[in-house]
Order: sequence, then structure tokens, then C-alpha cells
Amino acid sequence: MLEQSILTLELPYRDPMDVRAFSFGIDASGKALGRGGDPSGLERALCVVAGVRGDEILQTLVCALLVEQLERMERAKGLTRGKLIRVIPCANPASMGIGRRFWPLDKTDVNRMFPGTSDGETTQRIAAGLFANVRDFRYGVHLSSFYLEGDFIPHVRVMHGPGERGNHGSDFCLPYVTHYDPGSLDTTTLHYNWRAHGTEAYTLFTRKTTVADERIARDAVQSLLRFMCARGLTRRPYHGGYRSLDLAERSLVPVHVPVGGVCCPVVRVGDVVERGQLLATVRDLLSGRVTARVTAPCDGVVFYHARMPLVNEQTLAFQIVPDDAGEDRGSPAHEGRS
Repeated sequence: MLEQSILTLELPYRDPMDVRAFSFGIDASGKALGRGGDPSGLERALCVVAGVRGDEILQTLVCALLVEQLERMERAKGLTRGKLIRVIPCANPASMGIGRRFWPLDKTDVNRMFPGTSDGETTQRIAAGLFANVRDFRYGVHLSSFYLEGDFIPHVRVMHGPGERGNHGSDFCLPYVTHYDPGSLDTTTLHYNWRAHGTEAYTLFTRKTTVADERIARDAVQSLLRFMCARGLTRRPYHGGYRSLDLAERSLVPVHVPVGGVCCPVVRVGDVVERGQLLATVRDLLSGRVTARVTAPCDGVVFYHARMPLVNEQTLAFQIVPDDAGEDRGSPAHEGRS
């Protein structure tokens, strides 16, 4: 393992921000990086990035556990020779250190600044420094959080558009692979710019974001190892997982609450529901009276549910994968932001 600083940024009133990267590989002579191995002759095969936003605790934990696993595999010569794997567990330690999702000084989102510029605003310089170290990899995986606050079924998101080199999202063996066309807001994301520069990119979403749940994190690590195995980056087989269902994001059925109040869900992510089944009740905050019952508009599986207890009228509370979702495999309309 080779640990290095890829970006240092001076901050007012705080210690400098230091972004660390962990690289793994075995050169042609059989030597591992950090033990005399030569990184110059390795193909830039896979880069995994997390922690671009400061509240992505679980995503950073996934990468930390992946670093631990890859270090063991490198020592045991379990990695394919000639392949470089780089992991960046936390690309925004300054925001994470003070518990802020976005850049603390101006509230900007680093994942809206790619490919960045070295003489721009602070977050543009962070994006530029990060992208310089993650571009030109054959595969790129961004462990990200969604712009909607809530819990999801673990899934892989694939963007159509520039530089598309194919779709191997099913190699993660997660329940779903969702597809969407990028909108104007997506052109400054890491995923889009990876694609635009020839990297086969994926965004991986775990069930939660702001918690340190080791069980969920290890499940995500296993999905990454299955992808590595399928792409020939490891000599060790990894089994298990799901037979992924490909679906267009436009096929997800939204469920909104009709009135504001306290939303009390009675189903969880992953539950199979039938049309008309109760999903949640909405109660008046002061009287406790049930003011609305939210029911399923179709048969399917609960893909997402909002986490906030207090909701406004027409708040998106659930998304459901309808039973016929797999039949819609065309190019989907833009439905959301990563």
C-alpha cells in the first residue's frame, strides 16, 4: 500500500486540509506498492472516491474498510499484477471535520464544481486538485449521497451521455441498476466528468448516509469486491449478492403526502407492497389527529422513503419500483441529481 497526500489546502483559523489517497498494486516483478513495487508501470485500473460532501460518513467508512481489505489482499498477492487501484476515503475532510454537508464558508457543493480550476474559488480548486488525481482511470466509482434526504435500497446509478463506454453496473450485484440522462446540473459532477474523460463511471448509493453502520458498510465493500472480480482486478472470487434489475429512473413511482404534519411510516425500504396498502399516516403536530393516510399507488417494492419526521404538503415521501419497471429499459428522462 502506498499512502500519499494528493491535495493540501490552507484554511483560515484551522489546520491545513489534507486529502489522503491509498494506492494498491503489484508490479510485473511481483512486488507490492510500498514494498519496493514500481507504480509507474501499472495500469490505472480503478479509482474509488467518497466523502466529497461532509456528511457522507457511511460512504467514508466503506472506503476505510475497503482500504483495510485491499491491504490484506495486496500482502497475500491476491490482486492482479499490473493494475493500480486507488481509494480516496474522504475528499472533503474540512467539511466533515465540522459536520457540514457543504463547504462551510460559502455553502457550495464540491460535487457541483468538477472538473474545477486551479485559480478559481476554493471548492473549484478542491475539485481541480481531486480530479487531477482520479482522471484517466479505466473504472471510477463514486460513493455518493443523493440530494433527497432519506433511505434507499442499495443501488448503482449509471449516467448516459458523453464518453459512455458500456454498462457493467450489474457486476456490483446490488438489487438495482438505475439509468438516467444527465441534465444541466449534472455536467459539473464527478460522475459526468469521469465519463467525459473516458472513464467508465458509476455512482454507488448505500442504504444510509450520516451513520456509521459497519454492517451496511461491509455489504457495500463486498459489492465493490464483486465488481473488481468481474473486471479481472483480483485473483480471488467473490460470490453472493443479487441479480440486478436494470430500470430507468423515470419508472420509479413517486408518492407525495397530501397534507403537512408528522409523517409516521409503517413500511421500510425494501418492503414489497400492494396497491392501496398503507405506507404512512400523517398526524397533526399538536392534536395528534390522523389527517391523512398515504397508500401505495401500485404493486411494487419500496425503493426510497424520506427520513424527515415533519413534512409539508406534497413532500416526496416514498418512491416505489413498480412490478413492471424492468420493462422500461430505454433512455430515461432526467429525474434527479446525485
